[in-house]
Amino acid sequence: MPAGSCWVTLMADDRKTAGLLSTRSAYDQWAEDYDDEDPSVLLDQPFLLSMLKPFAECRILDLGCGTGRYLRLASHDAAVIGLDLSRGMLERARRQTPPAAGARWIQGSVERIPFGPQTFDRIVSGLVLDHVHDLSAFFLGIAAALRPGGRAVVTAVHPDMQRKTGPTVRFTAAGREYRTEGTMHEKSDILAAVQQAGLSIEALEEPRVTAPLIARREAWRDRLGCPALLLLALTRTADFHHDH
Repeated sequence: MPAGSCWVTLMADDRKTAGLLSTRSAYDQWAEDYDDEDPSVLLDQPFLLSMLKPFAECRILDLGCGTGRYLRLASHDAAVIGLDLSRGMLERARRQTPPAAGARWIQGSVERIPFGPQTFDRIVSGLVLDHVHDLSAFFLGIAAALRPGGRAVVTAVHPDMQRKTGPTVRFTAAGREYRTEGTMHEKSDILAAVQQAGLSIEALEEPRVTAPLIARREAWRDRLGCPALLLLALTRTADFHHDH
């Protein structure tokens, strides 16, 4: 994904509806303006750092890696791969990640993980679930790709937050407003899909919107006290079977 090139591919429906983009096109358009310092960073980053626990030669996959923020937090002794649907995001991730990290960047869908079974020791996926249609397939894919005893850290916009904002993702790029459709998953449905996949919940947190967060994002003022994110640390049991 060469820097400086315009690789935004608008779908037919994108051309018909002004400002409404497919997920891939939206994140291509958003890539250069995407804010890696969004207040949600204060909520999910400490959880990621405490639960990921990489080790030397650990193999880490980031599903929906975006700008590569999560992988840059991982140990440089790890073998890291970022997967994202957006070429624009992958190009930005490549530019911002030191070559010494040895990261690989692959374009693809998080709903069809293009790797064989038991490939990774750790899988991370941040704020992607609102673009996942089939929760069962998503978590089954994670369970299959993890090695026995492997861990996944998954963060998502909390459904209570989405009820206030709506599932549609809205953003501004180059002075123009855009939107892309998202999906709201209830907490109970997410946890049911996790269980169905044979993954065990090691930790679950639901951090709320606080005054310091509102100080950084004025638009969140009417969301004080609302659960902002759903944070999950999951482990794969040794007896998992792909046909679970």
